[in-house]
Amino acid sequence: MRCLTSRLFKMLAATALVGMSLAPVSAQQTTLKIGYVDMRQLLDQAPQITLSREAIDREFRPRNDAIAADEERLQVLNRRLQEAGGDSLMLQNQIRDLQLSINRRREDLRQEILFRRNEAIQALEDDINSAVAAVARSDAYDLILSSPVIYANDRVDLTARVLQVLQQQQNADAQD
Repeated sequence: MRCLTSRLFKMLAATALVGMSLAPVSAQQTTLKIGYVDMRQLLDQAPQITLSREAIDREFRPRNDAIAADEERLQVLNRRLQEAGGDSLMLQNQIRDLQLSINRRREDLRQEILFRRNEAIQALEDDINSAVAAVARSDAYDLILSSPVIYANDRVDLTARVLQVLQQQQNADAQD
């Protein structure tokens, strides 16, 4: 309900701002320059996020490889159990214990990776907001909306420009 109220408020605010931009302020009309940024695209394509994903992948790859090795071992144990006719209680216990261990470690790994990705995104929020503000100031925008919006024409979509600014920031950071 809170999300719906928030979206409704954003839509009403945007509608009001557009309406105000069309109304004459004095003897002459002023227009409001509005832009749009697709935050989902920024979070998927920002070079800082790409580097962060690669670092997270490197960090967690050994644990993922260990799980994959145990999954192969589980397949071997399952084949041995089938060859034994399914009668080996010791093999059944090993398979059950290994399967539980794999499931627990896979879930722990998934949660840790998700946590780290969210940390990386939160750390990048200020950089994204700064890049959006820089583009808005340089092109004299009065208002920048972010996704989700119901509709945004391509001519008001500033996502590519913001990605350029983020790439420039990344290049500058890499040189330091």
